[in-house]
Amino acid sequence: MAMDTGKESLPGEADTLWIATTPKTAYPSLSGEISVDVAVVGGGIVGLTAAVLLKKSGATVAVLESNEIARGVSGHTTAKITSAHGLIYNYLVKYYKEEKAHQYAEANQGAIEFIASYIRENGISCDFHRTSACTFSPEEKDRQSFQDEVEAAAGLGLPVRYTESAPVPFPVRGAICYENQAFFHPRKYLLALAERIPGNGSHLFEHTRVKDVNGGSPCSIATDRGTLKAGQVIVATHFPILNRGLFFAKMIPRRAYLMALKINGEAPEGMYYGIAPPYHTIRKHVTETGEATLLIGGEDHITGHRRDTLEPYRRLIVFARKNFEVQSVLYHWSTQDNDPFDRIPFIGHHSFFSRRIFVATGFSGWGMTNGTAAAMILSDLLSGRSSPWSPVFNPSRSTPYRSKKFFFRNMSVSGTLIRDYLPAGRRKPISDLVSGEAAIVDKDGKEVAAFRDEQGRFHTVTPRCTHMFCKVEWNEAEKSWDCPCHGSRFEYGGKVLHAPATQDLEQK
Repeated sequence: MAMDTGKESLPGEADTLWIATTPKTAYPSLSGEISVDVAVVGGGIVGLTAAVLLKKSGATVAVLESNEIARGVSGHTTAKITSAHGLIYNYLVKYYKEEKAHQYAEANQGAIEFIASYIRENGISCDFHRTSACTFSPEEKDRQSFQDEVEAAAGLGLPVRYTESAPVPFPVRGAICYENQAFFHPRKYLLALAERIPGNGSHLFEHTRVKDVNGGSPCSIATDRGTLKAGQVIVATHFPILNRGLFFAKMIPRRAYLMALKINGEAPEGMYYGIAPPYHTIRKHVTETGEATLLIGGEDHITGHRRDTLEPYRRLIVFARKNFEVQSVLYHWSTQDNDPFDRIPFIGHHSFFSRRIFVATGFSGWGMTNGTAAAMILSDLLSGRSSPWSPVFNPSRSTPYRSKKFFFRNMSVSGTLIRDYLPAGRRKPISDLVSGEAAIVDKDGKEVAAFRDEQGRFHTVTPRCTHMFCKVEWNEAEKSWDCPCHGSRFEYGGKVLHAPATQDLEQK
């Protein structure tokens, strides 16, 4: 089924390969008075992995998911299980010294092996395959930086090599390949994790949106279904829903686009990621019955900062058809990543003053390993054990505040807020919207964000994000209202899709 955008339809079904090929879940919503040792906010790879580990250690846990588990960012990933995170290791050695670079490398390699052993020991059928992961560049100028990266990564004990060729149908001037990495079907894996959580005092709740967390003793977690008590809380909502900790000022939210294709001939072996715009990512996915699909992605941009969100899909189709004999587009989807200014995730205490509340965020598109490592680190910290990997990920580190990116990004956000409160000039009246069109328009003398669907019905909401009141922008491809300040996203009817917002847009 092609996605109906109102102006044009893209080939393939508007869904992810992972969600489309797995069953829906039907876990209950929170009801009644419940108290547990640990509440986990978010049912993605961090939350589900942490819950399984904590329950295994003897704690009672409750996972609270606002939608259905593994349908958020963890259900929209490229599902690469790899420590190949672009040109990261030479940077870490240079600016954070070898000790912390070791911590980052060991955490991600440890996450790969945790996933592999957990799948093997529990007999999980999730299309897990070992392969190489290569970071490539078509530019001659990148050769020296690639060689420096290989030297740094090898010095940290990573299984890495440099090559000037790769089995892809386009020019490659240099590539860094990490051996014995992996890919899998993330939702099959996560659904298997989820099955192990309920029971013996532990719970998994869906369609339960957390509104706030009070870090007392015990912590009080306010939801739209009631209140839950817990000794400790993990906030694993991809973008934290709590403003304390100021993570909205430390990261840039970014959209990326993906397609799953059927092609004639063999897809390239291995996984590939380009370090320069348009940041193309390529890998084949092979099921356990041998059926192969090619995944391509890229065309990244800051959330809410691109007017034509159909164009990235068009460019991916052009790239795919230029380099592969495409039979058909099976699925197309987009995802969201959070990029910390210093390139390192935040894993640990939510803030210096929130000692019972923990957080994991800022995975920069590498959530399968960073997210698994985060769950391992947090399960240690919450269980009273030290983690050898935690220092490099300390959320209270001061480095982001010294970054030029931090200054200029937050000045840009401040400018957007100021501009949004200045007179916008005359808006066109809502009656001028044609079917399939959306805009911030005038309705009875007031600004509203309005979408007119194919049946001619209007869907109108307040135009200001409920997080910090920036004006939202229309995302034509996804039919959503996206905040250009901190990346909150809302359905055209106002329902929250992405944090940090927790309140829906008010319907007008």
